Amino acid sequence: MICYVDIEHEEVLNDPARRDEHLAWAMDVQLRLEELSPAPCLVQHYSRVTLERLKAWGVRAVIISGNASDWERYPAGAFDALYEVIREADFPILGICGGHQLIAMAHGAPAGPIRLLSAGEESESGFGGARYFKEWGFLPVDVLHPDPLFEGLGEHPVFLEIHYWEVKQVPADFVLLASRPTCPVQAMKHREKPLYGVQFHPEAFILPHQRYRSPLVRIVYPEGYDQAQPDGQVLLRNFLRMAGVAPSL
Repeated sequence: MICYVDIEHEEVLNDPARRDEHLAWAMDVQLRLEELSPAPCLVQHYSRVTLERLKAWGVRAVIISGNASDWERYPAGAFDALYEVIREADFPILGICGGHQLIAMAHGAPAGPIRLLSAGEESESGFGGARYFKEWGFLPVDVLHPDPLFEGLGEHPVFLEIHYWEVKQVPADFVLLASRPTCPVQAMKHREKPLYGVQFHPEAFILPHQRYRSPLVRIVYPEGYDQAQPDGQVLLRNFLRMAGVAPSL
């Protein structure tokens, strides 16, 4: 079983104006993961996730979502149980965007806004952060070290970026796998465990002739986006193969 951990703040789920859109996004990711794996995908809010429950559920891989809420909105200790999962679990874990930042923070590394806007710059709309520079759109990353996560993707795969926070430094015991000039820590891996973080959104891939789009793509490209961007699917399939929940090549 795969567990997709939703780390969005409870206020989003309790807001009638935002709840439906958020749940549609979570279901979209669930369906995409189940299309890549014969294993079922269990979606759980982070407040219900503990290491004991994951083991009892028979989870073999965990993917930690991104989030639109600023970290300061969460109460102190909100992520203690998830931090234990990140630090102690022996099954593969992939953190995406906010999940990537959580992995860094769980291992003592700082995260924060990329930078303030320069004079004359305008911020992209959406997800707050009006005063800050955002990475926004389908952008290439530079793969620095070969790793099974990037197998078949070449040196400059393209993924959806939609964030204004970043991991400020690679935690101790982690290796930097991919980078961009505007946000250097794009992907990282623990030196001894199958624990990965990626700042971009591989779940927002677009296949040729695919009629539907990830809700995240619609946020970034409200007027539509027609180009295929399949690299995220390849990365997710690579991760699920490493976890033993997707067919081998």
